[in-house]
Amino acid sequence: MSRRLLSHYHPPASISEYSQGQLRIRANTTPRGIRVLAIVGELDLATAPLLELALHDSQQASAVVADMSKVGFLGFAGVDVLIRAAARADSRLHRFAVVASTRPTQRALSLTDAYDHISCYARVDLAMRAVAE
Repeated sequence: MSRRLLSHYHPPASISEYSQGQLRIRANTTPRGIRVLAIVGELDLATAPLLELALHDSQQASAVVADMSKVGFLGFAGVDVLIRAAARADSRLHRFAVVASTRPTQRALSLTDAYDHISCYARVDLAMRAVAE
């Protein structure tokens, strides 16, 4: 492929990227229609609205997985966004799962009793399998 063609490459429409401060979100729709949000960085009061936007943009998917395996900090504002997303998905009969494999995410979810409201998994493949059923 020539250099000129590479400079005009655009990713498929099923991929969206969001960025603000210390937070990056890459949203990708799998061939099975599952929307996966790969979240990297710090999720706090300042960056929680970005996650809210990414989740809002993913409402058309019948299943969403929020992969927080690369989140270094999870504040209560971020937990609140996740709880509300789980409630919205439940009311629409959609599936929503969170990958919480790091100590900061597990601690924040535990302190807030969010595990009572959100389906959480230790690995992405487990979350994907759960929402695909």
